Amino acid sequence: MNLIQHLDYLFNPRSVAVIGASNIPGKWGCDILNLLLTRGERKVYPINRNRSEVLGVKAYGSIGEVPGSVDFAVITVSGEALPAAMEDCVRKGVKTALIITGGFSEVGGGGAEAEREVVEIARRGGIRFIGPNCAGHLNTSAELFTAPYLPSMREGPVSFVSQSGNLGLVVLAMGYEAGLGFSKYISSGNEADLHFEDYLEYLGQDEKTGVIIGYVEGFRESRRFLELAGEITRSKPVVIMKVGCTDCGATACRSHTAALSGSDDICDAAFRQAGVIRVDEVGDLVDTALVLLGQPLPRGRRVAVLTVGGGLGVVAADALVRHGLEVPPLSPATMERLNALLSGRWSRGNPVDTSGDISYPCLAPLLEDENVDAVLIAGPVWAPSGFSAFISTPPWERDNLADLEKMVRAVEEESVSNLDATMELMKRYQKPVVLSVWVDSRVKDGELYRKLWDNCLTPYPTPDKAAKALARLVEYSEYLGVATGS
Repeated sequence: MNLIQHLDYLFNPRSVAVIGASNIPGKWGCDILNLLLTRGERKVYPINRNRSEVLGVKAYGSIGEVPGSVDFAVITVSGEALPAAMEDCVRKGVKTALIITGGFSEVGGGGAEAEREVVEIARRGGIRFIGPNCAGHLNTSAELFTAPYLPSMREGPVSFVSQSGNLGLVVLAMGYEAGLGFSKYISSGNEADLHFEDYLEYLGQDEKTGVIIGYVEGFRESRRFLELAGEITRSKPVVIMKVGCTDCGATACRSHTAALSGSDDICDAAFRQAGVIRVDEVGDLVDTALVLLGQPLPRGRRVAVLTVGGGLGVVAADALVRHGLEVPPLSPATMERLNALLSGRWSRGNPVDTSGDISYPCLAPLLEDENVDAVLIAGPVWAPSGFSAFISTPPWERDNLADLEKMVRAVEEESVSNLDATMELMKRYQKPVVLSVWVDSRVKDGELYRKLWDNCLTPYPTPDKAAKALARLVEYSEYLGVATGS
């Protein structure tokens, strides 16, 4: 059985056993079993030597007593009981496993030796496993969840491999807020058997994965990673947050995953050569995945800034230049068109500061300008429609509430219509339009925001975050040869 076939049993098992199943909420054996029983359609077998029934389902004293075959086992027993549990899985013919239990190579000493023993047992039986010391995994399309403490989530094209379970949950939560949908997630733990590189190989050929993101403390097979990444990035982006760059961080990585971190400069150069997009901050994983999914690949580094206020435009322009992009002069033809649209107060240059005028009509001239490869909007381009949620009823207007509600609906409809037109312009000219505006929770309840969220066009809260994400998109476009570079 090859690697891809093995990992298919991890993500699409027909039958699952939970070894260490429990009736006590808060215990991994209870919470994971509850997820497996309530999501998806597959046979689920609780294993508990002291209970005949767990969560209302018949339990078995050992996995060997299960009447049918078992594709996948989730193991939550203590470290001392783990070798025997793995032996039972081998005798049963289990294909794959996930080990929640910690206290192994991440603590060193006898833990590392115990981990090697478990690996040897699994290899004798041909079992591939995630962990130990991991926090579960998921496959949304199969409704398979072994990570019990997940934030809100929806199905989508992003797959995420994290060498930290707690940080993985943070990224999943941030991704949902930004509008990302996830296909697969793996908390890889100590990677005693399956490594980051194995998951990368699987996700590279997975049709439901469009973007791969990863949190990495150390590679166990660096050369293999770069070879795989060099192949995969030609068809789908790979975004990695590689940590352990400082002496303090490297020490923390070794104590956490027992993986070694490498030279930061060498890592940077190797990533660039393989087309891997390296990011520095946790939020960058989400921001970069968002821009990769929601935007066309730009043909260059030249960006027009459109804003309704001068300060936002200055911040945006500085951020674009800081991240290696350009803020070019606009063509004379574009200047003429903007003069016809805007009052005499506008900035007459790039950034285009409309001084509070309605700015949506300015978008088409900017996208049609041959000197512009992308547009960054700093502030509500559809003003004042972006503020429809803030319209309140003053006391003297309460008798005209129906008229006010009608106005709010009209403003929202206009906003959505302008967004539809914007997406059509982006598609026609193959130029990104990246939005940057802080939004209140009331705005998030509106139809306009939901449409942005559904199309991975969710606004970045600040211009510098939008500029940074756009720079990553340009980097990937240059790697593919779509953008020519400066």
